[in-house]
Amino acid sequence: MDNRSLTQDIIVRIALGVCGLLMVAVLMLAVFNDRGLIQVQEKSKKLAGIETEISKIDAENKALTKEIHNLRTDPATIEKLAREELKLVKPGEVVLVTPGTD
Repeated sequence: MDNRSLTQDIIVRIALGVCGLLMVAVLMLAVFNDRGLIQVQEKSKKLAGIETEISKIDAENKALTKEIHNLRTDPATIEKLAREELKLVKPGEVVLVTPGTD
């Protein structure tokens, strides 16, 4: 091999090595950067957990809204609550209380 061919071969190898190092650096940044793959996955899991919590709270909110509506409009619900929580009875009813019960 002549000297010129050897120099070109070395330059090509150096260029390929530099390109390879740059590619490795770019991949490392893509994975470990603050907006990298690992952070995106963590944020995705956190988002899924928050969405689940929102769904549970939304269902609880709907149940409470229904209960409020029933307490405002349904006499049977009001009567049930008065009997269970306030221990109220209608005139003429007899209440039997057994020992050990509230």
